Amino acid sequence: MSLLIYLLQAGLVLAVLTLCYRLLLRRATWFGLNRYLLALNVALAVLLPLVEVPDFRPAPVRNLVRQTVPNLNVLDWSRLKPAHAFPTAPKPSVQQPAERAATQPIEEPFPWPQLLLWVYLAGVIFLTGRLLMQLLSLARLIGRSERSWEEDIWLVVSPEVRAPFSFFHWVVLNPALYEPDEFEQVLVHERVHSRQWHSLDMLLAELLRIVFWFNPFAWWHQQLVQENLEYLVDREVLEEGVEKKTYQYYLLKASLSGEIPVPVRPTTNSFNQSLLKNRISMMNRKSARGSAWFYLLFGGTTLLASTAFTVPKSVSKYVVENRSGVFGLITAVTTLPDLEVMRGAFAEKGMTMQYQADLNPAGQIDYISVEVKTGSKVVARSLRQIPPFVITAMQPNPAKPFVVQTTRRVMQLPDTLFSIWEREKPIVVLNGRILNLRPGQPFGFGSQSDYRRTVLTAWEAVTRFGTHGRYGATIIDGKILDAVFSANPDIMALGRQLLYRGTLPPDQLRTFTFLKDGKVCSYEEFRAVSAEDKISVAVFDQRTAGTVRPAFTTKGLVVMTTKNQLLAK
Repeated sequence: MSLLIYLLQAGLVLAVLTLCYRLLLRRATWFGLNRYLLALNVALAVLLPLVEVPDFRPAPVRNLVRQTVPNLNVLDWSRLKPAHAFPTAPKPSVQQPAERAATQPIEEPFPWPQLLLWVYLAGVIFLTGRLLMQLLSLARLIGRSERSWEEDIWLVVSPEVRAPFSFFHWVVLNPALYEPDEFEQVLVHERVHSRQWHSLDMLLAELLRIVFWFNPFAWWHQQLVQENLEYLVDREVLEEGVEKKTYQYYLLKASLSGEIPVPVRPTTNSFNQSLLKNRISMMNRKSARGSAWFYLLFGGTTLLASTAFTVPKSVSKYVVENRSGVFGLITAVTTLPDLEVMRGAFAEKGMTMQYQADLNPAGQIDYISVEVKTGSKVVARSLRQIPPFVITAMQPNPAKPFVVQTTRRVMQLPDTLFSIWEREKPIVVLNGRILNLRPGQPFGFGSQSDYRRTVLTAWEAVTRFGTHGRYGATIIDGKILDAVFSANPDIMALGRQLLYRGTLPPDQLRTFTFLKDGKVCSYEEFRAVSAEDKISVAVFDQRTAGTVRPAFTTKGLVVMTTKNQLLAK
């Protein structure tokens, strides 16, 4: 798993849990339970992105999360299996001296992930160093001060301390600042901190803040921990028989005595805190009988919210599993670990996927051979295909076996995979110029023989077109004419009549949606474009058009691409 992806997922879980606690439980008076819930928040935030949880969410919620955050899907390394019928070692293409002499250098994108990683590590190192310096400063303060064992604590007397604090079993204070009664109040307060190991809570909150220093909710979590511990200690002190008004007076006096030394602040518990008003309010607050409902609501909300960010480890971003089956997309930049996860997804459906990927010197897939078996029977096979490449195993009828296909057709992909293909699809080059198609715009290559179509690998495309071709290219030389792509006989007949005869009655025209350069247009606008300005005109039905932007609801679709697309941005 990528460290940055993990930090993002864990940070989102932490944000949800902290916000829910703040809104629902901060004013609840079950302080002991709140202490454990805050510690549980840390454990859930750290562990949930690392474990596979049962996906109990309703299908609409599950699909919404997958479509909203597809790039947060994490590779499931448990699916990696060593057995291969095909070798998967990279096989760089043989370089011809004449060709490589003219090769353009590949422009590497700016390494943003590496930069972000170094910035993150710099913050962690700085805050870790600061914490170590604070602990060292505390150790030096204790070492040069007078110490004595008092029942269950080490009492450290130091004239350098203006406000008392505790760190595990060390209680550091300056007795000269207090009257005898006040000293006893302070000592009781710090004993509770020490006896209940509150420094462990503070140290855990500080470590969480170091790991997630970029996340404001980690800093907020530390404040909530410190606040709840003070509420808990105040209640314990009052239950030991200390008079409430006298104790509150001493709190007020201590809050005016100054701040504790900075080197020991983050991981210590101090009698002098700035949340005095809230502490006095909570001391006077009666236990609410309805608090249990807030805790139930907190539990249900955090459970649903946190698992929404913990995507079940069933797919990589190039694989989608739904009620219809398994869909796998292979582009030029799909990695070998992605292919391994894809292979595991098909294995869970009872199929064996074997592949051989030939990588170019840039580490991209130039060719891939795929074979899918059910038992010993080969159900799909394709050799040395140039990406993009699609593997599907569909089962529309649960009573019948899966229908497996290996093909270059990508229009039938689910939306999540189609959006990835839109970002990683090959360029289309028409007569030497790159065609700037809109996202989700279908494109027909015509049915006549007066053009030549060539598919280039990623390496070949980068060689000719620079970084524009990093996902491959389709080269078209010549003129593209009209074509009909339809499995529906009625749409095919109407489409041919529309394209080749040019007329349809109004009721039949309503069968089609017309797109001009990816935008909806009227039939009159479609007819107004001259033949010289048209690059291609194609007719699709719902099945063959696949995912189209904008979506259409008619039975057929007429797509026109004009020369303006050569200049469109």
